[in-house]
Amino acid sequence: MAVSYPYSLPAFADLLKISSIVWDIQRNDELSGSGDGRVWQAELAPPLWTGTVTLSDMYNAEAKQIAARIRKLHGAQEALFLYDPLSKYPQADPDGTKLGAASVSVAAFGADNASLSLKGLPAGYRLTVGDKMQVGYGGRYAFLEISETVDASGQGITPVFGVFPHLPAGFAAGLGVTLLLPACKCLVMPGSHNPGTASGPITSGATFKIIQKK
Repeated sequence: MAVSYPYSLPAFADLLKISSIVWDIQRNDELSGSGDGRVWQAELAPPLWTGTVTLSDMYNAEAKQIAARIRKLHGAQEALFLYDPLSKYPQADPDGTKLGAASVSVAAFGADNASLSLKGLPAGYRLTVGDKMQVGYGGRYAFLEISETVDASGQGITPVFGVFPHLPAGFAAGLGVTLLLPACKCLVMPGSHNPGTASGPITSGATFKIIQKK
């Protein structure tokens, strides 16, 4: 069976034994200022999610398989889906059982292009600041962070709440939303992959860095 891209969660992310990760943002801004402390900022391009991943010590065979999968991405030619290990499920639903198989979608947008509401949630379902969500649109994927804590109504609809970053062009009401194992479409940054050092049967120190692919 041929390798398919981008790597799905079972094909890559679920196989990783992550010991630590730095999940952050790369901003693409131009700054200028004056001597009296005033600063002006221009966003030249939307911010991109980044991750610095360190893997736990593992048997050599496991390490070889992870390294082979990363090399098969051909540098930055191919993409993968990766979730933030700290945000695999909403904080108020730590194992995803409250949401279950609910079909969640975008209900409406705020006028600021940085807020939205959701529908299709269980009654009273809570979304907490820092939760993540994945939204597919036009063959692309947005990875959004929730900026306000909100509860769904008895009809399963939330009030409009802030998200980060801004919503991309192409968003529309009715788009499906993933709240359980929300993933970011990423590239492994060229030159960042260290397959680790083998000592006896164990490989340690394997690391790589990712950056969001729009």
